[in-house]
Amino acid sequence: MADIVIGVIGFGTVGKGVVKILLNDRAVLEQRAGCRIALKRIADLDVTTDRGIALPAGMLTSDANAILEDAEINTVVEVMGGETVAKAFIEKALMAGKNVVTSNKEVMAKHGLHFTALAREHGCTILYEASVGGGIPVLHALRNSLSANTVERIFGIVNGTTNFILSKMTATGADFAETLKEAQALGYAEANPKNDVEGYDAAYKLSILASLAFRCHVNYNDIYREGITAITAADIAAARQFGYTIKILAVGVNHPDAIELRVHPVMVESDHPLATVSDAFNAIFIRGSSLGDSMLYGRGAGELPTASAVVGDVMNLAFRQGPGFSRDTEFALNERAVLSINDCVTSFFIRSVVDDAPGVLASIANVFGKNEVSIRALEQIDAKEGSASITIITHPVKEARMRAALNEIEGLPCVQSVASVIRVGLVSEA
Repeated sequence: MADIVIGVIGFGTVGKGVVKILLNDRAVLEQRAGCRIALKRIADLDVTTDRGIALPAGMLTSDANAILEDAEINTVVEVMGGETVAKAFIEKALMAGKNVVTSNKEVMAKHGLHFTALAREHGCTILYEASVGGGIPVLHALRNSLSANTVERIFGIVNGTTNFILSKMTATGADFAETLKEAQALGYAEANPKNDVEGYDAAYKLSILASLAFRCHVNYNDIYREGITAITAADIAAARQFGYTIKILAVGVNHPDAIELRVHPVMVESDHPLATVSDAFNAIFIRGSSLGDSMLYGRGAGELPTASAVVGDVMNLAFRQGPGFSRDTEFALNERAVLSINDCVTSFFIRSVVDDAPGVLASIANVFGKNEVSIRALEQIDAKEGSASITIITHPVKEARMRAALNEIEGLPCVQSVASVIRVGLVSEA
């Protein structure tokens, strides 16, 4: 087998983990691969910070072109993150015929189809296992182990930051803003947490998962997205009262005529395995036509778990060397329509603040009935000083009907506010 000579672009948290594995475990990796696996160069703008790793002289540089223009380096590992600069580096590497391994979900979600075409054109490949689920081998499972199945649905927890926040809110009763500050102090959340808490990160990952699971190109902009910034301690408490735990899920469903793609908070039954996934862990459920249901679980982020997936892709290159790997890794070119969120069917939890007066429940029930929304459970709580909170859980209903009913309810004189609207349960069979 030919040698694999590596250049790493990015020497932050993940890059440091990749370098540790490549240097410390080189003998074992080479024994398993049957070829030389050599880290030749690392590029990062910061060449002065001590990462606690003893590097050979001259290995670290601030110039990425020292990697991209080195004819001996045949594999580029991009772990710098972000979009614009990373995209330019990946393009240059692929056009030079170098294989690329990346953990960058944003750049893959936005430009994966373009990269695949470049790789095919220049006889190389791009691998991106670490872009979803950290160290969980979910993309490998979709490409290989589940290739005999038609994937019917895929859903789960794919963002460790938001799972940490919701888990902490559930355990302590604290509100979102307080828990976010703790997550930032512990390094789970960025100083600007928008990508995580508003669901962008999960949408990027779902676009990658769905592209492989449903064998079609998915534009991440077509994914319905809600974050967790509106979730309150009161919502957490109400969910517990009804036997649920709130999680933010990425959901993909393979319908005959379209695919359903959405990211949003969900009240998950508290006895379901997903409800017990806490801290920064990820868990992804897959239903295959032959396999049935399975779940992949593990650390979704972190230095060594993510680095493990990156180096796993390097080993995959070693195991499967030959001209062109694009057939194994491409974003499929089939076209599938994406179901409008208005046509998706779920149950809903609604918490409203209303006047504590006769006829209020009848008014709300009348609006629901007119819009063909069936109520499964209803409870009035916290009646005081002329106001009360009403919590309602519906039977499965089309989103459009639910939204129409909510618009009318918000206009009722007896309704002071609709405080929360959260979807309930996992993927509906409707």
